[in-house]
Amino acid sequence: MPANNNPYHRLEAVPLSPSASLPSQPPDYQDLLDSDPDLRHGPVIGSSSIEQFEIDDSFYPEPVEREPLLVRASLVTKRFAHRFSARVINPVSRLVDPIYEGYKYFQMQYEKSILRLGNPLVVKRLLYVAFVLVIIFFVSKYNTNESIKGTSGGTFTNGIFYDIDMLEDSIKSYINPKLMKENLEYFSSMPHISGTKGDLTLAKFIERYMTNNGINSIEFNELQSFLNYPDEKNTYVRLADGTFFAKLHEGQSNNMESLAYNPNALNTNEQIEGNFIFANYGTLDDFEELKKSNVDVKDNIVLIRYGGTVPESTKLYYAQQNHAKAVIFISPQYEIEGKNNTKIIQRTNVGLTRMGTGDILTPGWASDDGYVTRITWDKSETTPKIPSIPISYKDGERLLSNLVDSPGANFDYQSSGDGSGVKLQMKISNANRPVHQIWNVIGSIEGREQGEKGVIIGAARDSSCYGTIGSNTGTVALLEMIKVFTSLQRKHQWSPSRSIYFVSFDATEYNLAGSAEWVENKKELLKKSGYLYVDLSDLIAGDELSVQAHPFLRDVVSTRMQKVLSNAKGSDGNPLTLYDLFTQQNKNTVAIKNNFLEYKNYVPFINLVNVPSLEIKYKGVKYPKNSCFDNFEYFENMKIDKSMEKHAELVELISRIVLRCAEAPFIPYNFIDLGTMLDAYIDDLSKFSKDIIDKLDQPNKPILHFDFLLRAAHLVKDNARRYHDVSNQWQAFIRESRGIEPSLYAVSRRKWNDNMLDFNAKFLIKEVHPARPGYANILFGVPFEAPAVADEYEWNTFPKIRELLLQKKFGMVQEEIDRVGQVLHEAINDFVSL
Repeated sequence: MPANNNPYHRLEAVPLSPSASLPSQPPDYQDLLDSDPDLRHGPVIGSSSIEQFEIDDSFYPEPVEREPLLVRASLVTKRFAHRFSARVINPVSRLVDPIYEGYKYFQMQYEKSILRLGNPLVVKRLLYVAFVLVIIFFVSKYNTNESIKGTSGGTFTNGIFYDIDMLEDSIKSYINPKLMKENLEYFSSMPHISGTKGDLTLAKFIERYMTNNGINSIEFNELQSFLNYPDEKNTYVRLADGTFFAKLHEGQSNNMESLAYNPNALNTNEQIEGNFIFANYGTLDDFEELKKSNVDVKDNIVLIRYGGTVPESTKLYYAQQNHAKAVIFISPQYEIEGKNNTKIIQRTNVGLTRMGTGDILTPGWASDDGYVTRITWDKSETTPKIPSIPISYKDGERLLSNLVDSPGANFDYQSSGDGSGVKLQMKISNANRPVHQIWNVIGSIEGREQGEKGVIIGAARDSSCYGTIGSNTGTVALLEMIKVFTSLQRKHQWSPSRSIYFVSFDATEYNLAGSAEWVENKKELLKKSGYLYVDLSDLIAGDELSVQAHPFLRDVVSTRMQKVLSNAKGSDGNPLTLYDLFTQQNKNTVAIKNNFLEYKNYVPFINLVNVPSLEIKYKGVKYPKNSCFDNFEYFENMKIDKSMEKHAELVELISRIVLRCAEAPFIPYNFIDLGTMLDAYIDDLSKFSKDIIDKLDQPNKPILHFDFLLRAAHLVKDNARRYHDVSNQWQAFIRESRGIEPSLYAVSRRKWNDNMLDFNAKFLIKEVHPARPGYANILFGVPFEAPAVADEYEWNTFPKIRELLLQKKFGMVQEEIDRVGQVLHEAINDFVSL
């Protein structure tokens, strides 16, 4: 039997008798150890003993003198994680578990309900949309935002209707009269005839100014146009007997800018010699008076005064039609420093602007690069066909003194002469540049909603010399408006609903070449996008406030004028608003006119693309325009606007109007005003035609009918009320809905804006061979023989009809009246047809 090596064995069972009893005291283990050495030194094999186990204490490592940093960090992290789990995670879990169980229960019930309704995917999407709409409703209803951004909307790209009134009221704080005066002095410090270094320097300055003020979209638009410059060497005016030589420069300077010449004038190939006569102001009546006095204009040199009611280029045309050999313009005298200055020479454009604007060698089409068709001088309808040159008042009086005792017509105690007596010799050798660079500078703030549409603010930059009043007052206002609108952008994170364009036009003194070529180049785009042009030429030239505006704009202009304070005081000592000042100066009437008759940059906008235009300015001072005496010193000495307060007033007013037109959800055209004014214009046309017909020396006088045209004007008023009802309803809805505009409302509103521009374009008539290139508007614009200043007639209306009346083509007049009525009828019906 094998040996048993197991140290453990079963104890033998000893029966315990009932009589046995336990010891009264437990044994003393120390005695056992003393009596049995084996128990003290460990178990003996084969004996009955208890084995002693080793303890695994690896979980509690022995302390060491210095553990590495990473080891100690790991131990600390483990302890922190253990404690965080015990103190935070576990209690939170015990708290969340019942909530989660409840969530699972309700989710199960929700899913069961969805299944009962239908397709779970579709039902869930519908419920999600409903939930979002409810959230939007409560946010828009109870979260009122009184900031410049107005109430939350959803209409525009950024979802916000801006508070236009708050924006307007902040404009004044950005206007700095001191900065405007500094800019005015700088622009007046150098001559800047179009195409010269001075002109380019100021163009670059404007470009940098736009960049520095945050205009991101800037175009330095270089065009080509005919320009000419004076040349003293081979230019003279003298009497043939040698007793008189005209001084052809102002002051003591012999520089080019002080020399006498007419922009766009014809040169003489050789010396011209002939008798001279005086034709007063060169009107048709003046030439008729010469005929009555048996004074023959043919082959004579004609002396004509500047000024009067007829533009200088038209005077030259009348002289040309009467076969004059040449024209000498006599400049008026001006008060300079309290004395009459008789040595001033004015340099006025003689390109035939009333026939066509722009480059005189590309009449009717754009010359935006050097590779366009240019016609010869003799074939162009806008070039003068006889030479001309201006002289001073002093030299003019010297020549007229030779006619004092001569027979002829009498003009204010001055004889015209009869073409006899001493002869006059003249030669003109201007430096002609058929293709010369001109520079328009265009900066824009892009619209956020209908960015393709825009307001255009334009100012003439070039001048015949220094141009302080003539061009610089408008340019500094343009710069200040750039600063105002970019400041609004930065301060209020604002951008207009529709775009705003700031344009510095070049070559205004050369038949409006800069603006006309720009308009011709963008003609189709402007028909669809241009809805307001604001002209800033000769902005401040006196104390008399003048407002010229399209009938669409009468309402927005008059309401904004009530918001701007003037420097003038009322009878109570309080400042007058510009509206109050304007009505006071016009015998308590709101004399907003529509007579855009001057040679300014609004001419191509009105006559070529029918963009409603606006001109607001201070006038009243007779200043030496187109002369080197129109300088900063004259501006200061005459106290035109020493504090620049008038500049600040008009910058604020025009900025308010532009802001309203660019930001209003509906373009603020007032069609009711248009209908009302059309009635007045038709009455004026009827009176104009009657005055012409009454002068006819014939028994059977023509009869014209205006009934159809009047009915069309009444239809404009009727449909205008429908449009304004829609506009008012839209505004009421937006107020009630806290600025929320449904998409259908937004689409409809934008369509109304589109229709307004389409309405304007309806009156642009295309002709295969137009009599006057650049004059396509049959509703607004000027006829060729319109005066340079307003009189009793509304010359800027129905230009084609008035022109035919002046030509006494009465059969064609009735056809044109009916055509305008038909176009007006169709245009207003299309406008209200969405």
